[in-house]
Amino acid sequence: MYIPPNKIDPRVYYTNGGEYYYASNLTNYVGYYRKDVNGRAYAGKELTVNSPQLTPSIIVRSSPPSNINLGSNLSTVYLSISRNTKQSLIESSNPIPDSLPPTQQEYDQTFYVRYFLEYLLSSKPIIAEVNKGTYFNYVNSSLRKYFNNVELLWKISGPLYDIKENDILMKGGVIDSNLRSINQAQKTMPGIRDYLTDLTLYYKK
Repeated sequence: MYIPPNKIDPRVYYTNGGEYYYASNLTNYVGYYRKDVNGRAYAGKELTVNSPQLTPSIIVRSSPPSNINLGSNLSTVYLSISRNTKQSLIESSNPIPDSLPPTQQEYDQTFYVRYFLEYLLSSKPIIAEVNKGTYFNYVNSSLRKYFNNVELLWKISGPLYDIKENDILMKGGVIDSNLRSINQAQKTMPGIRDYLTDLTLYYKK
């Protein structure tokens, strides 16, 4: 299916599974995916005419409020739910990827901050990149203990590799700087190295 570029969400998403499946064979989808502006998801890191459309998995929750929104008003919502229902809801709720691409100002600064949440109650690691607002809604909410969080400085412009003179670092390269950031984040969020495989994501010369 052809989708005009102005109808494609510029963000690249990733799922560890449980969010989407192939409608053709009901196989669980794990990997990168893209979305159009209407929220429809397509398998792959690049959206092409051959990208198969994905079908969202339906998560059954135990009596959650119909208007719950994990991206805002978290404390107020969860204080109104009984302990048993709260636990059931938490176990079936994952942070939703909603990260934003860098702005021109951030390109001028050569770095920008990326925000990550890791859901701790899942049987397998679930890491989602989110925007700053969503990130601090989680971190400052009563759900804080159920999530691991990392802010990662990401280089997006400049030389690709470190520039050194006499073994002294003169200018950090995109690839080397991002690898250092990932290695540092790995200490707080094991598994993020497997999540961040594209060291030149958003890179511009």
